[in-house]
Amino acid sequence: MRLIVKEYIAQLREKDELDILLSRIYEQKGFVADSQPKTGNRQFGVDIQMHNSKELVFFVVKQGNIDRKVWSSDANAVRQSLDEIKDVAINQLTASERKKKIKIRVASNGYIEEAVMMNWKGYIRSNTIWSGISVDIDFIGIDDIVDMVITYFFNENLFADELKSDLRKAMYFVGEGNYKQKYYERIIDTLIEGIKAGESSKKKFDKACATLYLSSQMICSYAHEERHDKTAIMVSEYVIIRYWKYLLEAKHLGKERYIDWLIKFCKCYERWNESYCSKLKSVADSESSLPAYNILENRVQIYEHLGFLASYACYLMNTKPEHSKWVQNIIIGIINRYPQYEYAPYDSDVRVIIMIYRLLKHNGNVKDISAIMQWQARILAEYYRREGKYPAQSDSFEEAVAIEMKQAKEPYVTSAFWGYYLLLICIMDDRKLYELLFDFLRNDIKDVTKCVWFMRSNEELQFYDRYAMNAGGEGVEVQLAENYDTFRERTQYILQQYDKEKMSFDEYCFEGLEMIVCRYYGYIPRVKF
Repeated sequence: MRLIVKEYIAQLREKDELDILLSRIYEQKGFVADSQPKTGNRQFGVDIQMHNSKELVFFVVKQGNIDRKVWSSDANAVRQSLDEIKDVAINQLTASERKKKIKIRVASNGYIEEAVMMNWKGYIRSNTIWSGISVDIDFIGIDDIVDMVITYFFNENLFADELKSDLRKAMYFVGEGNYKQKYYERIIDTLIEGIKAGESSKKKFDKACATLYLSSQMICSYAHEERHDKTAIMVSEYVIIRYWKYLLEAKHLGKERYIDWLIKFCKCYERWNESYCSKLKSVADSESSLPAYNILENRVQIYEHLGFLASYACYLMNTKPEHSKWVQNIIIGIINRYPQYEYAPYDSDVRVIIMIYRLLKHNGNVKDISAIMQWQARILAEYYRREGKYPAQSDSFEEAVAIEMKQAKEPYVTSAFWGYYLLLICIMDDRKLYELLFDFLRNDIKDVTKCVWFMRSNEELQFYDRYAMNAGGEGVEVQLAENYDTFRERTQYILQQYDKEKMSFDEYCFEGLEMIVCRYYGYIPRVKF
């Protein structure tokens, strides 16, 4: 366990990572932050300032070993920072602060190198009194930080041996083709139970949340280092999903104490998505290409990428609308560059299509939705007529391969894909597309049930668990009619039966959560424009 924690801490950046970790540790020690770690927020040589009733601590935070350059030659060298604290920060102290014990801590996720040790010891000996105040200067190295992390976040009550084993497996198997989500899911679920158990005490609650934050980010950081940002996103998604379920179940939504941690978890989700998007932008801009596999694997890969991008862009719609449009441009770039998008490999890939359409509608690109719908629907209909191929009903790669090889064992009998396409036609009021597809839907796939799924608000808790589409909700068949007006009237009636169902994420303006859940579990989001 110690080696895992040490490896994680060793790769933390100075700003917004190592400094935040130190702040969390000292909060667990009972300190309160006077200045929160934030990029560009450095003042008078101080990276973090914290206090309790008896002590005031100033931190100078550095990444890696303290060598000669970091000690005295760099632009923000340790010695210059210490001198700035001595000359400026100490002289700004209030009368009550001057009565406390003043501690100066140089913290690093490395060591003080031998070549600097004499300078360091000499500086400490020569600097015991600043402006008439006694100061205690010391160094916190990586081993000290590891000890504190294990003591305050990974004690036996919160992190038993089985979870430590799961943590090792969750990190060790990153990059494997059959990566097991169960390892990190078990960790997160267990820690959520710890949060529930500690909610009566703010200190215990914050400690349990900090443990969840740290352990999940250890996995995410390791995945990122191994160039598997998708795994980091998935871990962050699951944390948000399970934490939201806990808040909903415990009726804590809207309470600041609990929402503060949700915001922290969301920031992590954003961080890993940003890394992922930056890599795919070069693909959308034709500066690099996706790995070339066989035709079916390429389709699966494209829809997987678009699912991550679309769910993140929808998450950003209400909080960072301009950035949401930036991600949308990446999506459009990939669709334009890779015509394989036309051929959805799995039936439930309609969820990705709905996410993209909801994004386009939100950003005012309604005409683009109609154009893409007509283009894709026409091609898929002809593909079935010509080749007898269709999106795999079971959403399994094996079935998709069998269909591609024209060796499907099961008859084509159900389709959420075409069911939701009919809902889209109704909502978009696209008479032309309905008439274009009518003969195909009525004759070519007449034995295929076009079905959709709705969930009632009183079943919402099930939505945050796996297999909710089997355990809850209502399946409805969308039927054709001889003329478009009758079809639209019937379909609108179906939609009206569920129109007033409001979920917690609707009430609290967190629309992106629906997309996060649907992307993670493979559910189909509501066709709600």
